[in-house]
Amino acid sequence: MRFYLTTAIDYVNNRPHLGTAYEKIAADIIARYHRLIGDEVRFVMGNDEHSQNVFKRAKEQGVDPLTYCNQMEGEFRKAWQRLNISFDDFIRTTEPRHKAAVAAMVQKSFDNGDVYEGVYEGWYCVSCEEFKPEKSLVDGLCPVHRTKPDWIKEKNYFFKLSKYRDALLAHYAAHPTFVAPESRRNEMLRLLEGGLEDISVSRAG
Repeated sequence: MRFYLTTAIDYVNNRPHLGTAYEKIAADIIARYHRLIGDEVRFVMGNDEHSQNVFKRAKEQGVDPLTYCNQMEGEFRKAWQRLNISFDDFIRTTEPRHKAAVAAMVQKSFDNGDVYEGVYEGWYCVSCEEFKPEKSLVDGLCPVHRTKPDWIKEKNYFFKLSKYRDALLAHYAAHPTFVAPESRRNEMLRLLEGGLEDISVSRAG
């Protein structure tokens, strides 16, 4: 059986730390188990080199962003080698192959009518690199970084996630073990039954 496994891709504005290592070790255990039982495993990791924080860190160090990302790639690879993480491929978001794959996927989404242009406004945390619902703020601050997010209004592209609600419900009903454990499956079903909102998939600049 083929088994595909991917971790989150890490921002390179900081060196690897306990949090990033924890996820990679857990994924490595899963990959090694599936190899032992004879599965054909594809275990992929990588670095996300496109973010405002990466640009800011490169500027602080007086180098261009790509030079900084090249330096940080070495730090990440060294950490994963030291921990003996058995990944099969390591992808950087600045690589031509990644850019080509993303361009093809985005074009297909446009062709299918799954992406449209609209206006998004809300509280944006630069450190999290994401918009924050007002109800998630604690005393007006990001609950993770304890900093005040910026109110941003910008043209964005949106993915029609709402279009796939019924198809997802049908899939989960037909494949009860698709999401595990059961507590997470139930959480996912409650989310779907409550309705899905289209999501912003771009950032200005």
